[in-house]
Amino acid sequence: MGSATQTAQDARLASIAALAPAIRARARELDERAAFGAETFAQLRAAGLLALTAPVEYGGAGLWWDGCYSDFYELIEALAFVDGPTAQLLQVHSHALGILSRLGSEAQRARFLPRIVGEGQLLASVGSEAKPTGKLADIDRTELDERPDGFHLTCRKYFASLAPAADELLIWTAVPGRGPYHERAILAMVPRRAPEVALIDEWDVMGMRATVSWSVHIEDYAVPAERLIGEPGDWIRRDPRTLTLAFAANHIGSARAALAFATEWVRDRPDLAASDVVRVTLGSLASDLFAVRSALDAAAALWDRGEHDAAELAGVKTLHLAKRVALDATSHAFDICGARATFKNHSLERLHRDVRTFSLHFRDEQYMLEVGRELIEGGFHGKGYAGASTFPKGRA
Repeated sequence: MGSATQTAQDARLASIAALAPAIRARARELDERAAFGAETFAQLRAAGLLALTAPVEYGGAGLWWDGCYSDFYELIEALAFVDGPTAQLLQVHSHALGILSRLGSEAQRARFLPRIVGEGQLLASVGSEAKPTGKLADIDRTELDERPDGFHLTCRKYFASLAPAADELLIWTAVPGRGPYHERAILAMVPRRAPEVALIDEWDVMGMRATVSWSVHIEDYAVPAERLIGEPGDWIRRDPRTLTLAFAANHIGSARAALAFATEWVRDRPDLAASDVVRVTLGSLASDLFAVRSALDAAAALWDRGEHDAAELAGVKTLHLAKRVALDATSHAFDICGARATFKNHSLERLHRDVRTFSLHFRDEQYMLEVGRELIEGGFHGKGYAGASTFPKGRA
């Protein structure tokens, strides 16, 4: 990493550290109201942290691109150490911005990126069609309707993090046809304030409440041609990136926060500090955290080197480890600190709920099945498995 690049990254990390006290101070109230942190994102905007994945030539930092993955994951982890929901919202926006920047045409980049980067507009990536009831029959792939005047979009999407605060909704959908869904998949960028868009607040959940993951209903939105991003199948064919490792970074940041909470708690209580059991537990958690952070660094380095399939396989393994470490850290922190730590004026109670909720984002057994399949059969492809952040290549 060059000195100028390192200096820029150090400045970004310093900005997060400077914002940390204010972000933490408002986290409980946002959690209780299940509300978006508008002040937090105004501060992130002022610090230049909303253009991380936009190309340098458009005023962005150029992260989450070849050679610049590690810095992106480091920032997500650093912000998750402060507040997991905020890190997730920045991740959602940053991924959407990176996908628009990669798959959009030059004309689309010239049209949309100056306003997004210059004004700090927010993007939400909206894909899930699984209703909160969780029944298999609830899942229905959205497809565009082709008419003489172009494509029209009608869809019902759920778990749309950031949507109520976003300026633009990047909708995952598909053009009509008989081929596999992933070959027809395309992105439609819909203004959040379009009259055809309705936002439904069904977000009454255990944790990650401040991600404001509302439902999005769109009824007969005529999609202008310039708002169809990429060609059908481009996410599979033209973009090697996935979303996996950023989720792992979030878990790792949360695990660090739980360990830090428990350590500070023990330092203030001589009876606990003198306990060999407490010291062993803290040491074990610290060792597990060191291991999974090393895994994150190794996977990110593969992305930086352009070894995309190997990087995604390493990312899947890292996510598996990161989930376990985050769940263990928040659970064992309670064992160490005791009942008094359950009071809501302490951050551990909220941190535990956030980790438990966020860890359910992907099914771990589905990911481990793919790792096992690769061990036996080989031929793992980063866009060729049934992961939640990609379309399953070769399957309808």
